[in-house]
Amino acid sequence: MKTYIIYLAAGNSRRFKEDKLHALFKGKELYLYGIDTLKQLLKYRNDIEIIIVSNTIDIQEECIYSYKSPLSERGISYSIKAALNHINQKDDYQMMFMVADQPYLSYQTLNKMIDIFNQSSYSICSLMFKDRVGNPVIFSKDYFNELYSLKEDQGGRTIVNKYPQECFYFIIENEKELYDIDYQSDLQKLIKEEEYD
Repeated sequence: MKTYIIYLAAGNSRRFKEDKLHALFKGKELYLYGIDTLKQLLKYRNDIEIIIVSNTIDIQEECIYSYKSPLSERGISYSIKAALNHINQKDDYQMMFMVADQPYLSYQTLNKMIDIFNQSSYSICSLMFKDRVGNPVIFSKDYFNELYSLKEDQGGRTIVNKYPQECFYFIIENEKELYDIDYQSDLQKLIKEEEYD
């Protein structure tokens, strides 16, 4: 089973008020945390292909391909469509959607999440800490058309909420892995936490 990991990095950072992905966190651009995590994962798996959707990042390496999303400012659904256009539907595959603003997400978590989902009978899988759900989310290929039909700012969570009985929640022990950075204040909070750790 092939897992297409779709790395969503084409948002226009409306809430952050500036280009979030290239903002510095611990001396490294934010988007690079996820890329480095995926490169680590590639050392352990030969059943994944990474599709980066971004208008500012261009990486073309073995199993990692960047594509532009010219309509991304109209909403996340356009970035999702841009990624889905590059999936080979003849493959036996599933799709993992990952966002580019979760600096603490580990390759070990992604690795286990894919394995456990592959062994389950569920068709959706979402990361979870206690009662808080978040990204990444995996969808079986059965949801390709519904994902493609999302409108404007509808994301994959719309589909998760529609089929709660189909979703397996992969529980993590480190809440930080779910941290995402939407606002400048989120980034400043993480920087402060790092100073105290």
